[in-house]
Amino acid sequence: MKKRVICGGEILFDFIATSKGTGLAGAAEFIKRPGGSPFNIAIGLSRLGTDVSFLVKIGDDEFGGALRNFLIAEGVDMSYIVNGAGHNTTLAMAAADEKGKPEYRFYRDNSADISLSIDELPPVTPREASAYTFGSLSLADNPAGETYMYVFEKMRASGVMTMLDPNVRPLYVSDRPVFKKRVKYLAPLVDILKLSDDDLFWLTGTKSIDEGISRMDCNPAGLVIVTEGSKGARAYWRGDTLSVPCRTVEVAETSGCGDAFIAGVMSKLAPLGRSGFAEMTPAFLKNTLIWANACASIVASRYGAANSMPRPSEVEEFLLNSGIAAAVG
Repeated sequence: MKKRVICGGEILFDFIATSKGTGLAGAAEFIKRPGGSPFNIAIGLSRLGTDVSFLVKIGDDEFGGALRNFLIAEGVDMSYIVNGAGHNTTLAMAAADEKGKPEYRFYRDNSADISLSIDELPPVTPREASAYTFGSLSLADNPAGETYMYVFEKMRASGVMTMLDPNVRPLYVSDRPVFKKRVKYLAPLVDILKLSDDDLFWLTGTKSIDEGISRMDCNPAGLVIVTEGSKGARAYWRGDTLSVPCRTVEVAETSGCGDAFIAGVMSKLAPLGRSGFAEMTPAFLKNTLIWANACASIVASRYGAANSMPRPSEVEEFLLNSGIAAAVG
């Protein structure tokens, strides 16, 4: 049986400001792009040649129909898509501030993706999964949050590799204590925890990355990755810390960079399986981070999130042009 990475979480349309450094308040024009962090990861994985399924409830409005067509065109398995009859599609406004970091506002009136309940789930079979990735806004609202947690427990109990990205959006999280409690419950249990430096500060209250990681009580046998924007990424693995810088690019728009990074990581780690992951060498991890940084850098140089996800040939060319050949292949 060919196994697939299962991505669970929100799906939406981003309206992305075309101006640079203005933030949402100063933006005058926007372009429409399909998005949502777990959705972007699924598209990114598919484009990188990884078999992937997406688990979500999609609205039956015009936006939802367009998102279905996009998934099909990108070769994402649709076995776990739930029809959200009578529900709308989430819409998000995004713009980069003067520091290049994205600002978001979400509009979720009767949205399908946050209404997915456990009793609506199609049969989700762990033996079909090489890994399960989840997180972001889908953990902030119930019933969807409870549903994705339920799937996580099922995958974990069956020995499936799990990856969490909290992808914190402070303006959206209405019940901070509940969201923080959920993330901190998961941190010691998931195999891979990916955080941005901003996520870590929001969750722990310290700007020291090392101190923040110590406060998270992460899985000692797991991998923790912290992305630091243009500075690159650092990884905590089996008592060691590994930092990998990234190449500077001319930034067009930063939505989806973290998602592209995760797609790059999981395209390399999911095929290892749990046993291969446990035996991963620092050299392999370093090359994985270099590959993932390249994926994120390419997305930063383009407009759009899911639309901008790269293909392997583009990542290989980027690395070779950067004088980095070790991570190719």
